[in-house]
Amino acid sequence: MGRREEWIRIGAAVLVVAVLAVLFLRDRSPETPPRVDDPGPTVTTPGESPDASPSPGDPAEPGEPSTGPDAEETVPSPPEGLEELVCEQFRTSVDLRVLSFNTHRSTGTLDAIAEEILEIDPDVVLLQEVDRRMLRTGAVDQAEVLAEAVGMDGSFSSNLARGSGQYGTLILSRFEIVQQGRIPLVRAPRAEARGLQWVTVEVSGQAVRVYNTHLDATRPDVRLAQARQVAGILARDDVPTVLGGDLNAWPASAAVAAIGTQLTDTWTAAGQGRSATSRGGRKIDYLFVRGLRPLVSQVAASGASDHHRLWADVRLRPPDTCA
Repeated sequence: MGRREEWIRIGAAVLVVAVLAVLFLRDRSPETPPRVDDPGPTVTTPGESPDASPSPGDPAEPGEPSTGPDAEETVPSPPEGLEELVCEQFRTSVDLRVLSFNTHRSTGTLDAIAEEILEIDPDVVLLQEVDRRMLRTGAVDQAEVLAEAVGMDGSFSSNLARGSGQYGTLILSRFEIVQQGRIPLVRAPRAEARGLQWVTVEVSGQAVRVYNTHLDATRPDVRLAQARQVAGILARDDVPTVLGGDLNAWPASAAVAAIGTQLTDTWTAAGQGRSATSRGGRKIDYLFVRGLRPLVSQVAASGASDHHRLWADVRLRPPDTCA
């Protein structure tokens, strides 16, 4: 999903560059030789005025092009309507497919997990229970192996360190990950650490924030506190947002309702088929969005994990302006 629109944009960009190149070559004056000694951007030294320039009549420095009245420079004019054409390309909606999947530390083998990811053909993937160099899973860097196997950019976030190994969440993306981070979540004393992983990806010129989390599995009070903390973080964000993960909470729970105050549950908006994501027959995995419209959401059975795969197609709205 989304690749067809990306190819359309790439084709339009190539066309625009080609038009500008033809106009540039056509409009250059044959009497003016090409300038090959452009000094590049001006670097201002401390104490030097950024507006300092040679006064009229001062000799030019060696290699500096003439700026006198006889100098001629032709600037090609873009064709009428070109700006509107480029703007229209960036104001087209983009459809994305997002997948949330608790991999159960890939105990069903990394190859099987990678195959089940590729079966969904997602653009963005949120994985929970991922090991990196943990002895219990053969000291393999699962994050690196999975990112390479599915051909995506990856960002790992550690919630637990044990020796040289780590355990946490992983975000994979067909789009470049331009920012990444982790926010620790509240927890009970001696309980397993939990975190809110986030990345920023750029989709068709727009920043999209992606959050990935795995809430407390045993204490509803702690889980609710974590969900409220997440909701507070979301309230301060102002870009199109996706949040997914294993919330260990039922749809009617207070924890899910807390996050629902900020985002739209894709399943509630566009779910189709069975909703259960755990082997126990309950829905505990979620995908929420804001600034994107849910189109469809479904659960795909998994034979490699104790969780099923939850995916959703969402539409990124175009920006209001091309600025």
